Amino acid sequence: MRQSGLRLLLILACVVSAQCGGTSDPTSPSTQVSSTPGGTGGDGGSPGGGSETVRVTLPISDSFFDDGDWDDVVQASGGTGTGSGGHLTFNGQTGAGYRQVNIHINTGSGSGAQLAVFAIRRDVVYFPTTDGAILYVDYSESSIKQAGGVQYSAPAIRQNGKLYAVIPGFTTPESSWTDHSLAHLTASDFRTIASATDHPDFQTGRLEFGFMRLQVGEGDTKGGIDNFRLVLNRK
Repeated sequence: MRQSGLRLLLILACVVSAQCGGTSDPTSPSTQVSSTPGGTGGDGGSPGGGSETVRVTLPISDSFFDDGDWDDVVQASGGTGTGSGGHLTFNGQTGAGYRQVNIHINTGSGSGAQLAVFAIRRDVVYFPTTDGAILYVDYSESSIKQAGGVQYSAPAIRQNGKLYAVIPGFTTPESSWTDHSLAHLTASDFRTIASATDHPDFQTGRLEFGFMRLQVGEGDTKGGIDNFRLVLNRK
């Protein structure tokens, strides 16, 4: 069942706000374990070398994917098509929620056409100027290929109306639930679909977080995501 007791609202104190789900097995119902704040990480190495005190924020996680918690934004490049995401339960099992992403790229768009579905958590907002500049991001998820070709997956960020992700991300070709992760992602690892040189600012501004699913080439893909977890490592 879904835990609802752990929600930190980010208002004047500017602390990360998130509904934090625990780990779950997407193939069977499970009792969810609430995440706890990571606290002070001590002296850790920064991605660029040298030593710097790194603090780990409360992980942003979800293993149920209620539709009311997510905003979907579709972006296409070099072609046209449609994309959507929605909450489902695995084999109808009450405790095994996950999110399914469907992408279609129209015939005639060409093999290089791209279409991405960005899913952004509605209740997570972070302000680096008051919450601490972000040094790097760690990301993990469980994924499954359900139909069609391969989808790419990656963490996503929204800032100043722009959507950024690690593009193309990692592939999700497995027909059974498989864990994937990316570590020590800095601002320069994230980019827009339109430009490889357009990056978010981890030092200032307003940041929102989620994930991206990307299809390259004509046709249809369908895939699932579970056990979403994103950790901000900050100064």
